[in-house]
Amino acid sequence: MGFLHESEPLTWAQAMSSLKYVRDHGIEQFLMIFERCNAIEGDPFRWGDEVEHQVFSLHGKPADSDRSAKVSLRSPEILAELKKVEEQLLAGGTRVEEICEWVPEYGRWMVESTPKRPYAGLVGVLDVEPQLQLRRARLRAALRPEEVAPTLTHFPLLGVGNFSEPAFAPQGPVLQSMFVPDEVVFTHPRFPTLARNIRARHGSNVGIWRPKLQDTQSAQAEHAPDFVPRSVAEADAMDRVYADAMPFGMGLSCVQVTMQAADILQSRLLYDQLAALTPVLLALTAATPFMRGWICDDDVRWGQISQSVDDRTIAERRPATSSHDGPTGDDRLAGSGNRPLSKSRYDGIDCYIGARADTVTFNDMALAMDQGHFDRLVSAGVDSVLARHVAHLFARDPLVIFADRIEIDDRHDVDHWENLQSTNWQTLRWKPPPPQKGELSKSNDSHIGWRVEFRSMEVQVTDFENAAFISFVVLLARAILDQHLDLRIPMSKLEYNMSIAGRRSAYVSEQFWFRQDLDFVHASQAKCELMTCREILNGNGSFQGLIPLCKQYICESCCDHTTRQKLERYMDFISERAAGNLPTDAKWMRDFVMSHPTYEHDGRVTQAAAYDLLAAAEAMGNGSVACRELLGSFASLEADVKQTTPTNGQKNGYPSLLTRIMGPDKKHGGHLDRAPVSLSI
Repeated sequence: MGFLHESEPLTWAQAMSSLKYVRDHGIEQFLMIFERCNAIEGDPFRWGDEVEHQVFSLHGKPADSDRSAKVSLRSPEILAELKKVEEQLLAGGTRVEEICEWVPEYGRWMVESTPKRPYAGLVGVLDVEPQLQLRRARLRAALRPEEVAPTLTHFPLLGVGNFSEPAFAPQGPVLQSMFVPDEVVFTHPRFPTLARNIRARHGSNVGIWRPKLQDTQSAQAEHAPDFVPRSVAEADAMDRVYADAMPFGMGLSCVQVTMQAADILQSRLLYDQLAALTPVLLALTAATPFMRGWICDDDVRWGQISQSVDDRTIAERRPATSSHDGPTGDDRLAGSGNRPLSKSRYDGIDCYIGARADTVTFNDMALAMDQGHFDRLVSAGVDSVLARHVAHLFARDPLVIFADRIEIDDRHDVDHWENLQSTNWQTLRWKPPPPQKGELSKSNDSHIGWRVEFRSMEVQVTDFENAAFISFVVLLARAILDQHLDLRIPMSKLEYNMSIAGRRSAYVSEQFWFRQDLDFVHASQAKCELMTCREILNGNGSFQGLIPLCKQYICESCCDHTTRQKLERYMDFISERAAGNLPTDAKWMRDFVMSHPTYEHDGRVTQAAAYDLLAAAEAMGNGSVACRELLGSFASLEADVKQTTPTNGQKNGYPSLLTRIMGPDKKHGGHLDRAPVSLSI
C-alpha cells in the first residue's frame, strides 16, 4: 500500500524544487530513528502476513455463450463496509485474533488485508490458515451477488475492451493509456499522482513487454525491441505482449510476510539470509501467466511491475559503460537525472546490510548513491555497510510530495524517510520502527521493533497454498536464526537468480545459484553451485536441502506435536511442487485456458475462459470445490475440478464443470450460489 496522507499532492513540476529537500531530510529522519531505536533489544519474534485481494464481477450464466468477466471498481465502498464490520465486531467483544484490517491498494478493484494482531513465535503458524479463511469470508460477505474475490495475482483481461464495471474510456489525463482508463486507479490522491509523476520523470509512458506464447494460430509478426505501438491493433500485432501504464503492474497481487527481529543486528542478519530465497520462492509461487488478454510465455508478475513503475530518465536507463552525449542533467533530480541506474526501483535487492566483516565481499556489485548522504550517515555513527544501503535508497527521487508536509520536524516526523523507503519496492524491505512505537516497552502491544519484509511471493489460489508458503518463510527464518545458518551468495549471483526466476516453468527447468554448505565461513570460502528448486528444497548428494533441514530443526526444537504436524504438511506440499509433481498456479491457469472449449490456439484469453477461470478459482478458494490437478493429495475435499468426459458435444465438459462450481441462483440471475457467510468464527 505504501505511505498514505490525506492531503493534496504536488504535481511533478511543483515537486521539482522540493526533491533535494525531501531526500536530504529523509536521511536526517532515518538518523533520528537510528538514534532513538538503536538500543532496542530482546524483542519477541512476532510476524504477520499481507494479502492483496481483487474483486471481479461475473456477468451471465455458466452456460451462456456471451458470459463475461470484469474488474469491479467498488473497493472504496467495500473497504468502508469491511472497516465498519470489523469495528462492530471489536466493540461487540470479538477476540482481537479474529479481527482483520483492511486498507486500499493501487487498483480500485483491490483491497489489502492483514491480521489485526501479529502472530507470536513458530506456534503462530497454526493460526495462519484460519485467519486467511476468515478474511476471505469477511470479504465475500461484503460483495454483491455477482461479485467474486478469488486470490489471483491478476485479471487476465485487464486492458481489453470494456473490462471494468462500470466501464470508462481510456486515454485519460493521468495514465494517458491506450488500454486502461484513469478511473481504475484507487481514489486516494497518492495513487494517480504516482502514475502521473512516474511518467513525467520517465519522459514518456512506461513500456511493459512480456514474451507472448506462440501457438499454431498465433500471428508471427516481429518488431524491433524498442518498437512502441500507436494503437491497440498495432499492439496486438506484436510478437510480444505490450502494455503502457502503471495499473498493469501495481494492479497485480502478492502475499508478503513481515517478521520482527530481536534487535537491529538480528534484523540485518535476517535480511541478508532470506535474500537467497526470494527468487526461489518467486519461481515456486509463480501465478501470473496472462497480460492484457494474452497468454504469456513467462510465469510471474515481477518484471511486469518493475517496468510499470520505472521512473528512470533516458540517461539513467543507459548502460553504465555507454557514452552519453545528451543533456547535462537537472541538478534538482537525484544524480542530476543522468547517473546510470541499472534497474527500476521495483526489483531485487542491491546489497547485503549485515554487520559481519565479510559482507563487503558478498556485495560484489556497484551501488549508486550520493556521496554526501553516505558521509552524513557515517559521521552520525552508522557503519559503512548500512550507510551504503540507506544512501542507495536515496539515489531515487520522491515520487509523491504533499504540499503541507514538506517543512516538518525531523526530530519527530518520518514522512520523508518513508517517502523513499516505501517507493523502493524490492524483494526484501528492511523496516526500522516508527520511533514513537519503537520506544514503547516491548511488553506493550503497540510496540514495534526492527523488522524484515519478505516480498517476492505471488498470491496463490487457495488459503492452504498461501499458508504453506507464509509458514515456510517463518520456519526458515527461525531455523536460520537458531541454527546460525548462512545462505548468502555473491550479490551478482543473486541478481542472476532473479533474472531467471520468472521464466516459464522455472521451478522445474532452471538452475539457481545456492550455497552448498550453510555454515558460516568467510565469503572467500563460501561454495555455491547451480541447483534446481528440487535440489534446493529437497536436497541432492552434496546438499541436505532446506526441507530436510527444517524438518530436522523442528524435531530437535521444542516445537509441539500439533505445530510440527502442520508444518510438516506444508513442507510436504512445497516439496512436491519443487519436485515437479504438482504444478504452479501459473501452469494450472495456463493449462486451464489453453484447454478451454473457446480457445482458438491463437494465444488469446477469451471472455468465457476468463469467466470460467475466475469461477473455478473462487470455488477452490472458498473450499466448495477442490482441485487435485493443482494440490494433488493435499486438496481438502474429495470433489475434483478435473476435466470431465465431454458431454453433449461440449469440448472437455466445461459446462458440466461450471455447473458443479456455479449453481443456478434464480434470484440473482445465475451468479455464484453463495451461502450466507458468518462475520466471525
